[in-house]
Amino acid sequence: MDCAKAFEIIYAFAACGGRDAKLFGDSMPYAREAFARGLCGDAFPEIWFELPLAGEPWFDLHTLVARGDVHRGDTYAGLGSPYTDALAWFATSGCTRQLALSFDSHTGAVTNPAVQLLLAGEDVLAPRAFLRAAGCGDLAQAYSAFVRSMPEEWYACYSGVFPSRGGADWVRIEAIAGGEAQKAYAMNPETLRAHLAQVGMSDVSDELLRKISELARTSFPLEFQFNVAPDGTALPVLGASVRFQPGDWLGDARRSTEAVFRKAEDWGLADNRWQQLAQTAFAKRAALRGDVVHLWCFPAFLKLRWRDGLPLDAKAYLIAGSS
Repeated sequence: MDCAKAFEIIYAFAACGGRDAKLFGDSMPYAREAFARGLCGDAFPEIWFELPLAGEPWFDLHTLVARGDVHRGDTYAGLGSPYTDALAWFATSGCTRQLALSFDSHTGAVTNPAVQLLLAGEDVLAPRAFLRAAGCGDLAQAYSAFVRSMPEEWYACYSGVFPSRGGADWVRIEAIAGGEAQKAYAMNPETLRAHLAQVGMSDVSDELLRKISELARTSFPLEFQFNVAPDGTALPVLGASVRFQPGDWLGDARRSTEAVFRKAEDWGLADNRWQQLAQTAFAKRAALRGDVVHLWCFPAFLKLRWRDGLPLDAKAYLIAGSS
């Protein structure tokens, strides 16, 4: 099936029933252009829809290619250097999982996406090589310094930069807390305060700690996201997210999943649009011109953010694909 057509069908299933107006807004025209720019090779990329949970509805689009689906010489359909340089490195890299492009499709800025590396295992060298390939080698030391300062329970699974955006002299790092650390945060928020201070984030409020401790007490894996300055210390914005699996939206499990989103609403970070999320989950077979493909989508993340210890916003991320 044509990739553009599959993208349209996925969006149609996710956004039908009035969810286009309630969740997605009017970002689709720019998202189409972003999707086309992010294509490389023959495989359909994994796509993420990033949705705010309060304010005007809109979405940003992320396209992710797996290492086994790209080869030396592949290029993005609508982007040049440094994105193609990062892709060329990724095609022959080791211990990597996916290369992602993140487009601000809700603003129409689809020519200068962020580029991110997702790891398949613990590797401190691959992100440094990725940063150099993406034209941001000056941030490799920042990455290494931050990772050295992390609690030993954390695992840095993701790094990202904005190579075409002026003034973005920082690297974004996502860290999975790990089961033992998550249990510790659930029992004692002061443990989290100490770990955040360890990476240079000392200005955190008691309220922030209590809320993340509540997230840690759920059954869903906890992750943190930081913007890291050139000196290797965390900047003031902290993201905390929990991850869901498709089965978390089925049957009795759905109540526990939706209870986490209800917390975000109770905390004033979300309105009631999260109640539409369960209907975005689907697994369908589609046929077009003799091709039969499986299309799927489900809400995979809830992310909450704070700046200088004060609440900022909440977002949901839908992950979708075709096989």
